Amino acid sequence: MMRLLCQVLFSLFFTIRVFGGGLSNEIDALLEQDWTKNGLKSNPTVSDEIFARRLHLDVIGRIPTREELLAFLADPAPDKRSHLIDRLLASEGFDQHQFHFFADLLRVQSRANGGQGDMTSKPYVEHVKRRIRENMPYDAFVRELLTAQGKVWDNPAIGYYMRDLGMPLDNLSNTLRVFLGTRIECAQCHNHPFDKWTQMQFYQMAAFTYPLETNFTGVAEKGALTDLKRAAEKKPELAGGTRHLGRVFENLGDFVRYSKVQALPSRVLKLPHDYQYSDAKPHDAVPAATILGKPVTGDLRAFAAWMTSPENPRFTKVIANRLWKRVFGAGLIEPVDELFDSTVAVNPALMTRLEKLMVELRYDLKAFLRVLYNTRAYQNEATRQELVAGEPCHFTGPLLRRLTAEQIYDSFVTLIHATPDLPRRKGIDTEMAQKLVYRGKLSDALDLMTPQEIFDGSMKASEVYESVSARAKPLRDAYTAAQKAKDKPLIEKLNLEIRSVEFVARTGIHDHVVVPAVARLYTKKTGQPAPPPIPVVKPSLEELKKAGQNRAYIDVPGYDIDQAIPREEKAAEEAREAIFREEASRLGLSDLEAYLKARRAQARDWPRAADLDSPAPRGHYLRDFGQSDRDLIENSNADASMPQALVLMNSELFESILKPHTQLRQNLDHAHDTDAQVTAAYQTILSRLPSPAERAAWSKSGLTSIEDLVFALINTQQFLFVR
Repeated sequence: MMRLLCQVLFSLFFTIRVFGGGLSNEIDALLEQDWTKNGLKSNPTVSDEIFARRLHLDVIGRIPTREELLAFLADPAPDKRSHLIDRLLASEGFDQHQFHFFADLLRVQSRANGGQGDMTSKPYVEHVKRRIRENMPYDAFVRELLTAQGKVWDNPAIGYYMRDLGMPLDNLSNTLRVFLGTRIECAQCHNHPFDKWTQMQFYQMAAFTYPLETNFTGVAEKGALTDLKRAAEKKPELAGGTRHLGRVFENLGDFVRYSKVQALPSRVLKLPHDYQYSDAKPHDAVPAATILGKPVTGDLRAFAAWMTSPENPRFTKVIANRLWKRVFGAGLIEPVDELFDSTVAVNPALMTRLEKLMVELRYDLKAFLRVLYNTRAYQNEATRQELVAGEPCHFTGPLLRRLTAEQIYDSFVTLIHATPDLPRRKGIDTEMAQKLVYRGKLSDALDLMTPQEIFDGSMKASEVYESVSARAKPLRDAYTAAQKAKDKPLIEKLNLEIRSVEFVARTGIHDHVVVPAVARLYTKKTGQPAPPPIPVVKPSLEELKKAGQNRAYIDVPGYDIDQAIPREEKAAEEAREAIFREEASRLGLSDLEAYLKARRAQARDWPRAADLDSPAPRGHYLRDFGQSDRDLIENSNADASMPQALVLMNSELFESILKPHTQLRQNLDHAHDTDAQVTAAYQTILSRLPSPAERAAWSKSGLTSIEDLVFALINTQQFLFVR
């Protein structure tokens, strides 16, 4: 009870300091000391218009709607800026924008490893999003990733290791770079040429995570199955039946391939064959040991605890520095992921205070950002001088910087949507949930079978393959000929016929391996004999066109899709519909059905960037704007580019934002004259009023179509920069 009371008092104490501005004032004081020391002055404070646009872009990743802007400007409260900071940090928009920060950092992909990790990738994406929504403390989040083991349907955090499928040494390099800002990858092959790290130290660190196996194919004890196959091949009476065992094992693996991470005691890291230093010999086993801070040995949990400890000399520093860069445009230490023992921040006192603040706030990133956004320095005019590499930045205001790909795209989404942040179900969708339940059942069932039982059933399944092989061979030969002839209709026809034949072959696997396994799972769960299996129904033509079909086999209690998922999807749809109706009422529209139809299409066709695949597919606007491919750490590009310019000038984006019922079109249509239209265009696109000179320039331009002004504004530097 006393401990709980202390926690409540601790939280209340820091809440008062944060909301009262005390912590932000401390940051400002340290900056002012640095300005005085270097003969600098603070930049002037920005106007409310610029502040509103900047804050929306920085916190929720998009410009404000005109309605949001006008509501903020009309607010008479003296502390309305702090209130806006709090409201945006508490919004779903923050969660979406924060996802891009972590997705770039952790290389989160919806189809990782060329699609090999599909079963793990999407649950991992949703796991990261869920932890952001929950505002999970950063140190706890990192520990969860580093200690993740098990099957994806039980622990989607294993996606962190599956992201580097079969590459444990690369994963270790990425881990140290992301969380400790330490580039140690050069030491994988030899002692680091520019830092103190040795090859031995690299392998000692890698020894913590190397026992994790990511290449499980879903077949229990595949090594034992291979041994049984080899033994059978040596027996004349069995050799003929082993001909198709490889395909049987492969198809069994397809059920749950790459969905599990597990530490294996047999996986011991050894030095490479060409190790050339005197402290060990090639192929020597390497014990796990940390390379900086407090020496630690032991298992994965010890490694994660050491990594995330406030006593670790780099963990807290790196995340505090990364967030400072996110808010102000540059880090106190640059590059943010290449720290040395000799590294000194441009403002050492401020860096030390930020590290202490992160620990005081218990790694609450949202609370940390709240402090930074409430500083006077953040609310100053942007520093427009280009930052020269090697020269210190003293942050008399945030740096002027270009919008990220996601900010550009989501700002266009805002020009389209009257309500950009529409309700959507959070988490995996019904289709993915069904796949996870299906594969989870098969995986748990196969785990109950011994290698001998799987082998015996596989031998029977192999006989089924043999019986249909005579039918399959001429079809495959014809398919090859059709490919050479580039006869697409025939290729598709033969492909379906081959799939139909293979379906019969796979039925042997179902009957002789999977059904007995699922029956055993049923008995384990219920204590009762399993019912007869659900009869096999040959798939339709449309079903054959799909990559695979799920079968129920036997319904097992506990392996059903969570009915909350479709209910929540329907509730989100109804919530969107209510918002659309409220918008129509507020706008005084007479044709409700036309508006509802348009808004439904907008919701479908123009979701926020975080609701799309990570990253968006090639050719998408996001990729043209410089979105990271998320193959490399922080691989996005915010520089101006020819593809970006061509998209802004020549693509359908311009037409899309001016279609009937978009936010921009509604604002223009409700303007009573040309001058009001100019005002609406500026406030909707640039979040400010036009200057007298801009009004005069427009009136003298000879242009009469407001669409010409819109085209000009979306191609201005003011639209493409965070001011």
